[in-house]
Amino acid sequence: EELDVGYGVVLWIASRLRARPVRRAPFEPTVSLVVCAYNEGRHIRRKLDEVLHLDYPADKLEIIVASDGSTDDTDAIVREYAPRVRLLRVEGRRGKTIAQNAAVAIATGEVLAFSDVTTEYAPHTIRTLVANLADPAVGCVGGDLRYLSERDNPSAQGRALFWNYERQMRVWESRVHSIVGVAGCAYAMRRALYVPLDESVISDFVEPGLVTEQGFRTVLEVDAPVYEPAESYSLGQELHRRARVITRGLRGAFRLRELLNPLRHPWFATVLWSHRLLRWLLPIFLLVMLATSATLVGEGWIYRAVFFGQLAVYVAGAVAFTLERLEVRLPGMFVPLYFCLISLAPLVALGWLLRGETKAAWETGR
Repeated sequence: EELDVGYGVVLWIASRLRARPVRRAPFEPTVSLVVCAYNEGRHIRRKLDEVLHLDYPADKLEIIVASDGSTDDTDAIVREYAPRVRLLRVEGRRGKTIAQNAAVAIATGEVLAFSDVTTEYAPHTIRTLVANLADPAVGCVGGDLRYLSERDNPSAQGRALFWNYERQMRVWESRVHSIVGVAGCAYAMRRALYVPLDESVISDFVEPGLVTEQGFRTVLEVDAPVYEPAESYSLGQELHRRARVITRGLRGAFRLRELLNPLRHPWFATVLWSHRLLRWLLPIFLLVMLATSATLVGEGWIYRAVFFGQLAVYVAGAVAFTLERLEVRLPGMFVPLYFCLISLAPLVALGWLLRGETKAAWETGR
């Protein structure tokens, strides 16, 4: 945690000293909006009604639904919206990245925009996102994701708390140069910069990185808020979701090897190592700190404070987990519970990587 807090302090200072504003301007390129879906029959109609009423010229907005081997009535519902909406059936259930590649291959817009079925867009979202691309230095722009509040869901509460901190990091990163990854449910990029990816990597982390590698910025647009419900409705589902994101993110980091080199990209390599890789390796540091402080408990108060402080957090997480299993929820207990969960997730991810698992496809708790 000290690494993360230290990075936040450095980032805040840098955002004050070397802010680089984006030159936004009214801009109406042709846009291909890609919505990837798997068995979204219950929700797809709401999403299509939403995107058809976006404040963007209809003749400049192409809408493509990439159905990733759906087995329910998703495809039939999408066909009802033809010809305004194009259905692309992707066989084989190979995951979002492959479905996205396939949709981009048939897209005709100068700009690509990506959304999930359950994400709620405001009418101005697309227009606000693409205004950033009027700046020739910007190649990709992320929307400002907000998670809907769910008081009875500790996974959702923990995730919202974690995301608020994550969002602030992105705000500061965007002011300096580029953010590390975007919310996959709300971002836009120049069509010419898109690179087809392997199914094992997570596109909303790697595509923005490749944009940066090509010499362009990836920024955050805080005036394009989008809203998303929880994907996980149990702690087990949230652990699996976090571990899957990290697994695919670590695979993606190999795809961005050049950006990890501080000699070639001194600032962005610092951001990438601090914001992603070191955070994903945090559990290893925590285990080492716990073991070393345990052996040094008798050597002074600082070691005792470190050891018993860690122990208190882990015990509180275990108690919160037990209470959650009993459907008893105490105010604030989701904080140590979610901290323990996100600390365990990288260890699960490392296990999957060692076994060669890709975790390309995923079903939400919905």
